[in-house]
Amino acid sequence: MLGHMRPLLARVLAALFAAAWIVFPGFGAVDLSVTWSSDWPQVLEAGWGLFFTVLVGAAFVALAFRPCSAAPVAQLAVAALALAVSVVAGREAPLAWVPVLVAVETLVVAWLAGTSWRSWRASRSTFPPTLLLAAIGVVPWLAYALDMWAANRDRRPDSDITNAIDHYAVQGALGLALAVLPLLAALRPALTPLVPVCAGVSAAYLGLVSFAWQDAAAGFGRAWSIAAIVWGLGLVAASLVAAVRRSHRSGG
Repeated sequence: MLGHMRPLLARVLAALFAAAWIVFPGFGAVDLSVTWSSDWPQVLEAGWGLFFTVLVGAAFVALAFRPCSAAPVAQLAVAALALAVSVVAGREAPLAWVPVLVAVETLVVAWLAGTSWRSWRASRSTFPPTLLLAAIGVVPWLAYALDMWAANRDRRPDSDITNAIDHYAVQGALGLALAVLPLLAALRPALTPLVPVCAGVSAAYLGLVSFAWQDAAAGFGRAWSIAAIVWGLGLVAASLVAAVRRSHRSGG
Protein backbone atom coordinates (compact mmCIF):
# COMPACT_ATOMS: atom_id res chain seq x y z
CA MET A 1 0.00 0.00 0.00
CA LEU A 2 2.78 2.39 0.94
CA GLY A 3 4.55 1.58 -2.31
CA HIS A 4 1.52 2.69 -4.31
CA MET A 5 1.23 5.88 -2.29
CA ARG A 6 4.84 6.94 -2.71
CA PRO A 7 4.47 8.61 -6.15
CA LEU A 8 1.43 10.55 -4.93
CA LEU A 9 3.25 11.60 -1.77
CA ALA A 10 6.22 12.70 -3.89
CA ARG A 11 3.92 14.89 -6.00
CA VAL A 12 2.25 16.45 -2.97
CA LEU A 13 5.55 17.19 -1.22
CA ALA A 14 7.09 18.61 -4.41
CA ALA A 15 4.11 20.96 -4.80
CA LEU A 16 4.38 22.06 -1.16
CA PHE A 17 8.13 22.65 -1.46
CA ALA A 18 7.58 24.66 -4.64
CA ALA A 19 5.00 26.86 -2.92
CA ALA A 20 7.31 27.38 0.05
CA TRP A 21 10.24 28.60 -2.07
CA ILE A 22 8.14 30.67 -4.45
CA VAL A 23 5.89 32.27 -1.82
CA PHE A 24 6.89 31.77 1.82
CA PRO A 25 9.41 31.52 3.37
CA GLY A 26 11.45 31.63 0.12
CA PHE A 27 9.91 34.92 -1.08
CA GLY A 28 10.87 34.13 -4.69
CA ALA A 29 7.78 35.61 -6.35
CA VAL A 30 7.64 38.42 -3.80
CA ASP A 31 11.12 39.59 -4.72
CA LEU A 32 10.41 39.29 -8.43
CA SER A 33 7.35 41.49 -7.96
CA VAL A 34 9.47 44.46 -6.83
CA THR A 35 12.10 44.32 -9.57
CA TRP A 36 10.40 47.27 -11.28
CA SER A 37 10.04 49.38 -8.14
CA SER A 38 12.38 52.29 -7.45
CA ASP A 39 12.12 51.56 -3.73
CA TRP A 40 14.15 48.33 -3.93
CA PRO A 41 17.59 47.20 -5.22
CA GLN A 42 16.08 45.88 -8.44
CA VAL A 43 18.82 43.57 -9.73
CA LEU A 44 19.44 42.00 -6.33
CA GLU A 45 15.71 41.45 -5.92
CA ALA A 46 15.61 39.88 -9.39
CA GLY A 47 18.53 37.60 -8.54
CA TRP A 48 16.92 36.31 -5.35
CA GLY A 49 13.54 35.98 -7.03
CA LEU A 50 14.91 34.13 -10.05
CA PHE A 51 16.95 31.74 -7.95
CA PHE A 52 14.11 30.65 -5.68
CA THR A 53 11.30 30.92 -8.24
CA VAL A 54 12.87 29.63 -11.45
CA LEU A 55 15.83 27.47 -10.40
CA VAL A 56 14.33 26.00 -7.22
CA GLY A 57 10.57 26.53 -7.31
CA ALA A 58 10.07 25.62 -10.98
CA ALA A 59 12.14 22.46 -10.52
CA PHE A 60 9.86 21.32 -7.70
CA VAL A 61 6.83 22.19 -9.85
CA ALA A 62 8.28 19.94 -12.57
CA LEU A 63 8.70 17.16 -10.01
CA ALA A 64 5.09 17.59 -8.93
CA PHE A 65 4.03 16.79 -12.50
CA ARG A 66 6.73 14.21 -13.28
CA PRO A 67 8.23 12.99 -10.00
CA CYS A 68 10.48 10.43 -11.72
CA SER A 69 12.19 13.01 -13.94
CA ALA A 70 15.93 13.39 -13.46
CA ALA A 71 16.16 16.90 -14.96
CA PRO A 72 14.60 18.86 -12.05
CA VAL A 73 16.57 16.79 -9.54
CA ALA A 74 19.80 17.68 -11.33
CA GLN A 75 18.82 21.35 -11.39
CA LEU A 76 18.04 21.30 -7.67
CA ALA A 77 21.35 19.57 -6.96
CA VAL A 78 23.24 22.33 -8.77
CA ALA A 79 21.18 24.98 -6.97
CA ALA A 80 21.98 23.46 -3.58
CA LEU A 81 25.68 23.18 -4.47
CA ALA A 82 25.79 26.80 -5.67
CA LEU A 83 24.22 27.98 -2.42
CA ALA A 84 26.66 25.89 -0.39
CA VAL A 85 29.62 27.39 -2.26
CA SER A 86 28.19 30.86 -1.59
CA VAL A 87 28.14 30.20 2.14
CA VAL A 88 31.92 29.80 2.05
CA ALA A 89 32.89 32.11 -0.82
CA GLY A 90 30.63 34.93 0.38
CA ARG A 91 31.23 34.26 4.08
CA GLU A 92 27.49 34.18 4.59
CA ALA A 93 26.86 31.87 7.55
CA PRO A 94 23.11 32.70 7.78
CA LEU A 95 22.70 31.12 4.32
CA ALA A 96 23.98 27.72 5.50
CA TRP A 97 20.56 26.21 6.26
CA VAL A 98 19.20 26.95 2.77
CA PRO A 99 21.33 24.52 0.69
CA VAL A 100 20.83 21.86 3.35
CA LEU A 101 17.06 22.27 3.17
CA VAL A 102 17.01 22.28 -0.65
CA ALA A 103 19.15 19.12 -0.70
CA VAL A 104 17.05 17.29 1.90
CA GLU A 105 13.78 18.18 0.16
CA THR A 106 15.19 17.05 -3.18
CA LEU A 107 16.43 13.75 -1.79
CA VAL A 108 13.08 13.04 -0.11
CA VAL A 109 11.08 13.64 -3.30
CA ALA A 110 13.55 11.71 -5.46
CA TRP A 111 13.51 8.76 -3.03
CA LEU A 112 9.73 8.64 -2.83
CA ALA A 113 9.42 8.88 -6.62
CA GLY A 114 12.15 6.35 -7.31
CA THR A 115 13.89 8.73 -9.68
CA SER A 116 15.87 6.88 -12.33
CA TRP A 117 19.21 8.25 -13.53
CA ARG A 118 19.61 5.75 -16.40
CA SER A 119 18.38 8.07 -19.16
CA TRP A 120 20.45 10.94 -17.77
CA ARG A 121 23.65 8.88 -17.77
CA ALA A 122 22.96 7.17 -21.09
CA SER A 123 22.28 10.35 -23.06
CA ARG A 124 25.66 11.75 -24.07
CA SER A 125 25.16 13.29 -27.50
CA THR A 126 25.42 17.06 -27.67
CA PHE A 127 23.65 19.75 -29.69
CA PRO A 128 26.42 22.10 -30.93
CA PRO A 129 24.52 25.42 -30.56
CA THR A 130 23.60 24.64 -26.95
CA LEU A 131 27.14 23.56 -26.15
CA LEU A 132 28.57 26.69 -27.78
CA LEU A 133 26.27 29.01 -25.84
CA ALA A 134 26.99 27.14 -22.62
CA ALA A 135 30.74 27.43 -23.17
CA ILE A 136 30.47 31.15 -23.97
CA GLY A 137 28.66 31.78 -20.70
CA VAL A 138 31.01 29.98 -18.32
CA VAL A 139 33.67 32.65 -17.83
CA PRO A 140 31.37 35.73 -17.65
CA TRP A 141 29.00 34.10 -15.18
CA LEU A 142 31.83 32.80 -13.02
CA ALA A 143 33.37 36.29 -13.03
CA TYR A 144 30.01 37.71 -12.00
CA ALA A 145 29.72 35.18 -9.19
CA LEU A 146 33.19 36.05 -7.90
CA ASP A 147 32.30 39.75 -7.94
CA MET A 148 29.07 39.13 -6.02
CA TRP A 149 30.85 37.04 -3.38
CA ALA A 150 33.44 39.79 -2.97
CA ALA A 151 30.62 42.31 -2.53
CA ASN A 152 29.04 40.06 0.07
CA ARG A 153 32.27 39.81 2.02
CA ASP A 154 32.55 43.62 1.92
CA ARG A 155 29.04 43.92 3.45
CA ARG A 156 28.07 46.67 1.03
CA PRO A 157 25.33 48.97 2.31
CA ASP A 158 23.45 48.86 -1.01
CA SER A 159 22.42 45.25 -0.48
CA ASP A 160 19.16 43.88 0.89
CA ILE A 161 18.49 41.29 3.59
CA THR A 162 15.90 38.50 3.44
CA ASN A 163 15.61 35.86 6.16
CA ALA A 164 18.80 37.36 7.67
CA ILE A 165 20.64 36.53 4.41
CA ASP A 166 22.51 39.10 2.32
CA HIS A 167 21.24 39.11 -1.27
CA TYR A 168 24.77 39.40 -2.66
CA ALA A 169 25.47 35.83 -1.52
CA VAL A 170 22.46 34.49 -3.41
CA GLN A 171 23.42 36.64 -6.40
CA GLY A 172 26.76 34.84 -6.43
CA ALA A 173 24.97 31.49 -6.27
CA LEU A 174 22.87 32.52 -9.26
CA GLY A 175 25.98 33.42 -11.26
CA LEU A 176 27.57 30.05 -10.46
CA ALA A 177 24.38 28.18 -11.35
CA LEU A 178 24.13 30.00 -14.69
CA ALA A 179 27.70 28.96 -15.48
CA VAL A 180 27.12 25.29 -14.60
CA LEU A 181 23.54 24.44 -15.58
CA PRO A 182 23.74 25.12 -19.36
CA LEU A 183 27.03 23.24 -19.63
CA LEU A 184 25.60 20.28 -17.75
CA ALA A 185 22.52 20.24 -19.98
CA ALA A 186 24.64 20.53 -23.12
CA LEU A 187 26.63 17.46 -22.08
CA ARG A 188 23.54 15.55 -20.92
CA PRO A 189 20.69 16.30 -23.35
CA ALA A 190 18.19 14.36 -21.21
CA LEU A 191 18.18 17.44 -18.97
CA THR A 192 16.80 19.48 -21.89
CA PRO A 193 14.65 21.50 -22.14
CA LEU A 194 13.95 22.19 -18.43
CA VAL A 195 17.45 22.95 -17.18
CA PRO A 196 18.75 25.21 -19.98
CA VAL A 197 15.37 26.92 -20.38
CA CYS A 198 15.29 27.83 -16.68
CA ALA A 199 18.88 29.09 -16.93
CA GLY A 200 18.15 31.05 -20.11
CA VAL A 201 15.02 32.68 -18.72
CA SER A 202 16.92 33.66 -15.55
CA ALA A 203 19.80 35.20 -17.52
CA ALA A 204 17.53 37.08 -19.91
CA TYR A 205 15.34 38.52 -17.16
CA LEU A 206 18.33 39.51 -15.05
CA GLY A 207 19.80 41.27 -18.08
CA LEU A 208 16.52 43.04 -18.77
CA VAL A 209 16.22 44.36 -15.21
CA SER A 210 19.87 45.42 -15.26
CA PHE A 211 19.36 47.23 -18.57
CA ALA A 212 16.32 49.06 -17.21
CA TRP A 213 17.99 50.06 -13.92
CA GLN A 214 21.51 51.08 -14.86
CA ASP A 215 22.52 52.26 -11.40
CA ALA A 216 21.11 49.28 -9.51
CA ALA A 217 23.34 47.33 -7.14
CA ALA A 218 24.77 44.15 -8.74
CA GLY A 219 23.78 45.35 -12.21
CA PHE A 220 25.77 45.00 -15.43
CA GLY A 221 26.79 47.72 -17.81
CA ARG A 222 24.44 48.38 -20.72
CA ALA A 223 26.41 46.21 -23.16
CA TRP A 224 26.63 43.28 -20.75
CA SER A 225 22.92 43.61 -19.96
CA ILE A 226 22.13 43.23 -23.66
CA ALA A 227 24.58 40.32 -23.89
CA ALA A 228 22.83 38.56 -20.99
CA ILE A 229 19.45 39.00 -22.67
CA VAL A 230 20.68 37.72 -26.04
CA TRP A 231 22.57 34.81 -24.45
CA GLY A 232 19.59 33.80 -22.33
CA LEU A 233 17.07 33.95 -25.18
CA GLY A 234 19.51 32.13 -27.47
CA LEU A 235 19.92 29.39 -24.88
CA VAL A 236 16.15 28.99 -24.57
CA ALA A 237 15.71 28.80 -28.35
CA ALA A 238 18.59 26.35 -28.86
CA SER A 239 17.36 24.16 -26.01
CA LEU A 240 13.83 23.94 -27.40
CA VAL A 241 15.14 23.08 -30.86
CA ALA A 242 17.40 20.40 -29.35
CA ALA A 243 14.47 18.93 -27.40
CA VAL A 244 12.31 18.77 -30.53
CA ARG A 245 15.09 17.13 -32.54
CA ARG A 246 15.66 14.55 -29.80
CA SER A 247 11.93 13.82 -29.61
CA HIS A 248 11.76 13.24 -33.36
CA ARG A 249 14.76 10.91 -33.29
CA SER A 250 13.19 8.85 -30.50
CA GLY A 251 9.91 8.63 -32.40
CA GLY A 252 8.06 10.81 -29.82
